[in-house]
Formats: sequence, structure tokens, C-alpha cells
Amino acid sequence: MRSSTPNPTSLTGVRCLTFDLDDTLWPVMPVIHHAEARFYAWLREHAPVVCERFDPQALVTERAAFMRAAPQNERHDLTGLRKRWLRELATDCGCCPDLLSEEGFEVFWHARNEVTPFPEADGVLATLSRHFRLGAISNGNADVFRTPLGRHFDFAIAAGEAGAAKPDPVIFAQAREQASVEAEQILHVGDDSTSDVLGALNAGFQAAWFNPDALPWEHGRPRPVLTLGRLGQLPRHLGID
Repeated sequence: MRSSTPNPTSLTGVRCLTFDLDDTLWPVMPVIHHAEARFYAWLREHAPVVCERFDPQALVTERAAFMRAAPQNERHDLTGLRKRWLRELATDCGCCPDLLSEEGFEVFWHARNEVTPFPEADGVLATLSRHFRLGAISNGNADVFRTPLGRHFDFAIAAGEAGAAKPDPVIFAQAREQASVEAEQILHVGDDSTSDVLGALNAGFQAAWFNPDALPWEHGRPRPVLTLGRLGQLPRHLGID
């Protein structure tokens, strides 16, 4: 896919880059499947009564339904929701709520951070980190500093801690504070055209759309300053050989 022509004037002023994580720096669904499988294996040993009631797919379906039913103002906090679901699951199945919501959650969460980055991600971030401050802005509950890419980042903002999820300007404002630069000096890179691109633009950031599937832009204006088919295109657009 061809990337759009960069706007040299605006990109010249970039001092910080922020990145979405899931499906921008690594594919998310293999990670989630792995983490759910690790958690279910733990359940077999530590809370087998749950496995007697739910097979692996039924348990995932139960968890997804619980999260869909959560109040809108709680949906940004995936960690909090999962822990609350685990406590209710434990109570319903007659096992220890603290065991599931603390130890069981940790099993899932450690596996959640065992990501496999896209092939270009590490090298691109290593290059960019020599020229810019790098931050992460994520609606998920992965901790970038626990992943293989964490060494490249200066800060990270997660929706659960921010109290808001993209595209809410609140989470972008917190990232701007961490970056210690003006909003227009930040280029946000993400795969979601609404949460990442429109969210960043409405917060005053510049935005690059990571769009490896060459999807059409369907939002009119404003538009991303860059559309990237590969992460490896980003350094060149920022004037880095």
C-alpha cells in the first residue's frame, strides 16, 4: 500500500510520538487467546469447580457478556471489570473471590503482556526513540513496560488509570502532560480510525493512521496527516534515514 504524502510543515514540529498498542505494535487476538488459555489451565488446578460449569469458550462468552452489560462509565477500566467479574464468578461457583480476582487475574495479566510485536516494531521504535520522546496511549490493559518493546518508551497512559478511554480528550490530555510539549507537537500513531485518529485530532494532536489493510477513510475531515501501510514507513516521513 502507498502511504500518503507527508505534510512537511506540520511534521517538522513533532517532538513526541505516542502509540496505540494492540493491533498497532502487535496483533492482539493471539495474545488474548493465549492469556485466556493460561488462565483456564490455572483454573483447572486451583478452582476446578469453575471448569465443571464452564468449558473454555463458555467462560469467555460469560466474561464478554458481563463486560458488555457494564455501565458505560466503567467500560474504560478493563482490569477493574475483569476483577469484578472474577469475584462474581467465584461467588457463583462457591470458591474464594480473592483467589480468582487476585491470583487468577495475575495469571491472566502476565500472559496478556507476553506479546509478539510486529516484525518492524522494535527497530522502528529504537530508531524513533533516539530522536523523540515516545509514549503509549492504550484502551487495553497491557503494560507496555512489561513487553519486549517497553525499553523504548518514556511514558504510558492506560484508560483504566486515566479514567477515560480513547477517543475521549481526557486521556490525550494526560498524555500531553506527560510529554511536556504542546498538543500539536505530538504525533499519535494508531490503527483505529475513530479512537486513535479522530480522538487524537480532536485533542489537537497530529495523527498517523496505521492502516495495513488499506481500508478507506470514511470520516471526511479532519484527516490523518499520514496513512501508513507499514510501521517501517514512519521514520522516513519524519525525516529520519
